[in-house]
Amino acid sequence: MYRKVLAVIAALALSVSSFSMIAAHGEDLKKPIALPKIIAGSTGYTFKATPAKWSDNGPSSFEWLLNGKVLATSALTLKLKTTDNKKKLQFSESHTFDDGTTANAKSNIITIGNVLLSDSLTIRVRPSDDKVMEIAVLPQSIPTTAKPTYQWYAGYFEIKGATKSTYNLSTSDLGTDISLQVNFAAKGFVTAKKTSNTVAIANITRTYKQIWSEEFNGPAGAPADPTVWVPQNGDGVAFGNRGWGNNERQWYDDKISSTNGSGSYVIKATTNGAGANSCYYKGPCEWISTKLVTKDKVGFKYGRIEARIKGPVGNGTWGAFWMLGANIDDRGWPGCGEIDVTELLGRSPNTNLGYIHGPLSGGGGRGDKVEMATPHHAGYHTYAVDWLPDQIRYFLDGVPFATVNKVDNDWIFDHEFYIIINLAMGGNLGGEIAANLKDTSMEFDYIRVYSINDVGEIIKH
Repeated sequence: MYRKVLAVIAALALSVSSFSMIAAHGEDLKKPIALPKIIAGSTGYTFKATPAKWSDNGPSSFEWLLNGKVLATSALTLKLKTTDNKKKLQFSESHTFDDGTTANAKSNIITIGNVLLSDSLTIRVRPSDDKVMEIAVLPQSIPTTAKPTYQWYAGYFEIKGATKSTYNLSTSDLGTDISLQVNFAAKGFVTAKKTSNTVAIANITRTYKQIWSEEFNGPAGAPADPTVWVPQNGDGVAFGNRGWGNNERQWYDDKISSTNGSGSYVIKATTNGAGANSCYYKGPCEWISTKLVTKDKVGFKYGRIEARIKGPVGNGTWGAFWMLGANIDDRGWPGCGEIDVTELLGRSPNTNLGYIHGPLSGGGGRGDKVEMATPHHAGYHTYAVDWLPDQIRYFLDGVPFATVNKVDNDWIFDHEFYIIINLAMGGNLGGEIAANLKDTSMEFDYIRVYSINDVGEIIKH
């Protein structure tokens, strides 16, 4: 008896389940297989409706709704006017099934006077050139007269000046996400915008290969190598640059500086004997020091430029390891460009300055400074820049502390430069010279140049 009861319960459960499935399937048959759809014509004011698809061939009736109000037409095409701008358009369909029941379906909604976009916006790295980003798929616009404008992004930030349909990747883009926003605008229409997919730009490990060096391994008292270095002696007057452009107090004379026999070149600065020269400030010179350049001997274009230096002691000292554009005779400063790998001031003994100067930045420059744990004169430190066609990055003891990217016409660091080493006294940046300071010095252990991923060039004259 017990088994018979279980069998009856199971049969009833199966019957209820089957009925539920049939009922659910019946409800599905009352829904459209595909909803109706409206699309706009090329002018943005003509529209065409595609009716819904149903499970049977029963009749349908149609109507257009403008801001919810029924229009006096049941045609599948419609034309509106500019006075209808901002109104919302929808297409409605009522369908009668074979059994006499009815169902209703409504289309997508279109706002009149908005630029409409189809498809997605897709960007990619150009297959034939991995330094260029391009559009793979650009949406079609309605009206077709809508004109696109472009803005490329690195992460969440606009890339300044990147407003073309293509974008040339730069060193600063490595390791970032690149995307594009396109605005489509047409007269009398509300602008539409579309944002692309994001492309992750891989970071590239920098590899360095030494391509030039000056090790200063001469005997004690030896001058700098004349095949590399040219002295620029005097107070700047002979070069048309009184006080070297900075109201400096020294007279340069390469004869007082030399290698020390221990692998360094020592630039001396002293008051002793300085008065034998007459300076631009109408009197005996106060200091004598040394300035050497590689101009017209050895030129450099890109790469890592690095020196190991021990800074000068005393308020008023201004030691520098820097570069100027080799075209300075044709295009004066700052149009030739200046790269200060380091400037070391006696009045700020724990500060390392790293700046570039171009036609826009001029005296202020672009770059940064970094504080050191110990004074620069207490021992040797390495000062370097990674100089690439679109970026200069500053390093102190191998640690980066500032990056300047190519962003505008201030960037004129795309040609040959020459190296300068000097120890200035006083001047606009050096400041007031300590009254009790009579002698000081700056030491260069080496200067080395490396290519970066094979980018870097030595030009010998």
